[in-house]
Amino acid sequence: MPTLVTRIVLAGTEGAVSPARRAVVQQVRVWGVPLDEQTADAIGMVASELITNAVLHGGGRITIGLYHQPGRLIIDILDESPTAPLLKVAEDEDESGRGMALVASLATRSGWEPAERGKHVWAEITLPKPAPAIRAAVLRRFFSAQQNALARPTPHPFVLAVA
Repeated sequence: MPTLVTRIVLAGTEGAVSPARRAVVQQVRVWGVPLDEQTADAIGMVASELITNAVLHGGGRITIGLYHQPGRLIIDILDESPTAPLLKVAEDEDESGRGMALVASLATRSGWEPAERGKHVWAEITLPKPAPAIRAAVLRRFFSAQQNALARPTPHPFVLAVA
């Protein structure tokens, strides 16, 4: 299966983070990936952390690249700063500084690389694979037949049928 790709360009302001996070999760759903709540939350958190870091430390325009193949999603953030992201150890009283550690814990792999103008910071997330088409067709038939059976009126167990 070919890689599905979407790019989202942001102005790089703090107000863009939340709508961009929702757009990332929505795009994965549009591709037909069966997301449970836990996976959707993980995608949203990783996207939010990477985008927030780009806004706070990258400056300028930000481009989100989403790359999907069955079973995996890569979220790639391109910002205009060549400075490497830092994985720092936050103290208990610190209000920030845990973002890249959170990304590392939720992603299968993550990293960064320099770009011509800035850097790419990326994370790969394992996704559930959709059921094979034949299995999906069988499940649709089963549930359709089950719904049809439930839709038929059934006699009350204490009513005698009159012939």
